[in-house]
Amino acid sequence: MKLKTALLATLVSLVVVLAMPESEPEGYVPANVLDVRENTIIIGNNCTAIVAETSPERAYNILLGMEKIVPERPTTHDTIAQILKSFNITVLRLTLDSYDGRYYYSSLYLSGGRKILRLDVMPSDGIAIALRTGAEILINSTLLKEVGVTIC
Repeated sequence: MKLKTALLATLVSLVVVLAMPESEPEGYVPANVLDVRENTIIIGNNCTAIVAETSPERAYNILLGMEKIVPERPTTHDTIAQILKSFNITVLRLTLDSYDGRYYYSSLYLSGGRKILRLDVMPSDGIAIALRTGAEILINSTLLKEVGVTIC
């Protein structure tokens, strides 16, 4: 009970309660391209993608999620996915929202009971969790136009 209370208190302190429609948010497109090449993440829609460098550990965690591999000892992302599932919290979606020239920003949307929560997360962590939970990944179409490159 203490763990559940601590987890919920932490979530409440980190989240904003939102009313979010069930459909895709306006101005976002589904990420239907996702690839990891060494420390490079390629995520996009059709022939336009964001290409970003990350650490080897972050790239590895995304790759494990893509391949649905749980190592002999679970990663933090596997543990988070299991905690959410155990407390009947659904990961609705991850949105890649913006880039300030230095950092990318993303939001992970959770549903528990009748509340929808938005967490500010590092995109690499959000992608790794979304892959493990089967949540959709959406990209802000303005962001994709501004920093995306042609990959086809």
